[in-house]
Amino acid sequence: MTSSISTIDAYINQFEGDKKAYLIQIYKLIAGMVPTAATETISYQMPTFRLNGNLIHFAMNKQHLGIYPGPDAIEHFAPRLKAFKTTKGAIQIPIDQPIPEKIILEIVAFNIEKLRDKQGPNWHKNRGNWLQAEEMMQQIMLKTTLKKEFKWGSYVYTHKGKNVIGWGGFKNFFSLWFYNGVFLEDKENVLISASEGKTKALRQWRFKDVNEMDSAKIEAYIQESIQTVDEGKEIKPVKKEVIPPSGLLQEALRSDKVFHEHFNALTPGKQKEYIQYISEAKQEKTKLSRLEKIRPMIIANKGLNDKYK
Repeated sequence: MTSSISTIDAYINQFEGDKKAYLIQIYKLIAGMVPTAATETISYQMPTFRLNGNLIHFAMNKQHLGIYPGPDAIEHFAPRLKAFKTTKGAIQIPIDQPIPEKIILEIVAFNIEKLRDKQGPNWHKNRGNWLQAEEMMQQIMLKTTLKKEFKWGSYVYTHKGKNVIGWGGFKNFFSLWFYNGVFLEDKENVLISASEGKTKALRQWRFKDVNEMDSAKIEAYIQESIQTVDEGKEIKPVKKEVIPPSGLLQEALRSDKVFHEHFNALTPGKQKEYIQYISEAKQEKTKLSRLEKIRPMIIANKGLNDKYK
């Protein structure tokens, strides 16, 4: 599936014949069940219904339709799902069989009940009131030719497809982050690396009060950042030894042929991202949670950090 697909209609229309008809039936079935407050989107390159969180994903595969309602629903309906191949968070429905409408509707109803009263994430909790700082940055952006894009849960401004600047307000400071900050002259000696040893190119400029923010100086840093993109400055990734899957990830790949095939179809770089993501977790509970999170992404042939690129 191409990355340009952004609606469920577009996703369905890329298929033909029986597969398209099957997807239309599934979509109508779920859409007729969800409350009006639910929204439709494409998440992890899959049709998704959201209601205070991901309500359900579905995706067409070669021989089956994947339904991804999450581990709680799979566990709850396990006795009723014995006729299908399942994992902790996915159900495989062979497309040469009739759609099991009753169980799908019950699963959707289960997730609706679970998510209906769930509070959405409060991005402003424990953050200061930085309205004036936000307004200043918006005015500065109007003077640039940067493109506004939504990434990492906030807006990022780009030039020639490269990230230039983003910002955010926190409890004790307001931060600007320059994605090519390592190449800036930093005349004001204000840039810091938020994670020494890990952060390569990105640098932050933090303010404790909006009165500290000098628009002329900020504009100068932005223009210099744009120039680094024009000059092609970037830190090239360093190739590291490829570490094969191990532990829980290795077990999951061995026990699930479809999962294994999709994982092997990923580029070595994307495989490495997933291997590190699982291995870096300290507790087995966290590893299991991360494994469940990445499975639909891998099935969708998506890298761990694709949505940030």
